[in-house]
Amino acid sequence: MKKYLLGICFLSFLSCGDSGDSDNQTFNSSKIQTLTIQDENITNGNASLSEKLDFQFEYNQNKLVKVWDLHNNYTENLTYNNNSLSAITISGYIYPDLASHQPLNVKRNIVCDANNKIISSENPIADFSGNTTYTLFEYPSSDIIIAKYYNKYLNNPGVLKETSKIFLNNGNVTKVQFAYDNSPVFTKEVRYEYDQKNNPNSLIDRNRILALPEYAFNVFMLQDYSQISKNNVVVKKSYWIYPSEILLETTNFHYNYQNNDLPGTIYLQYDYPGNTGLKVSAIYGY
Repeated sequence: MKKYLLGICFLSFLSCGDSGDSDNQTFNSSKIQTLTIQDENITNGNASLSEKLDFQFEYNQNKLVKVWDLHNNYTENLTYNNNSLSAITISGYIYPDLASHQPLNVKRNIVCDANNKIISSENPIADFSGNTTYTLFEYPSSDIIIAKYYNKYLNNPGVLKETSKIFLNNGNVTKVQFAYDNSPVFTKEVRYEYDQKNNPNSLIDRNRILALPEYAFNVFMLQDYSQISKNNVVVKKSYWIYPSEILLETTNFHYNYQNNDLPGTIYLQYDYPGNTGLKVSAIYGY
């Protein structure tokens, strides 16, 4: 059930970000130093650990340069050029189901403009059909970002597969709309509600989140473009919006905060029949 939920979320609802000179500024001098992502199976109210990742973060002159799992399941290296993020590589094993040791191989080549706004994120690793992918970013206004996701086969021009339109207000992503296969019609939408506390992913270079939102440093349902927001998502709602509006899913997130208004723990829980369930937590150290 867990793998099914993760797959649906990943394929259907990837999202996007904001711009400006203050975009990569943090709320304070804190940094994420450790992060544990853990899955627990719930039976009759009792929790048992299913699997976990224990991340460590390494910085060089205030820039994140490496994230790794203490159990050798994940290693991420970040490269910079003229103080702008230029490449991300990730190796290890696919989560969930770490025990299966399915290889994880992720790479992004990143181009930023003179104002350190990301303008492209390329995945140079070809799939089984020889396709590679890339995302181009547009900034039509200060409160909208458009991300266009393309498939490319060999030397042929890229084919537009998905357009994400990200709306921002007061530093937070309020909604993301999705159109598919070069259609001008946006058919899906994800809306977010926030608290007034500090989002730990706002401490990370914003271009890292925009380039690779599906690996944001949070629980899986918040591995999306909402993580460029300054505050924390408390409710996430997914909709069909064309030809009529239909609510598809509502997810609530729970937080335990430290004195610095940063969360020590973020978690969500699914309850299944037979007094069973799944609890997924992100536990931060700063």
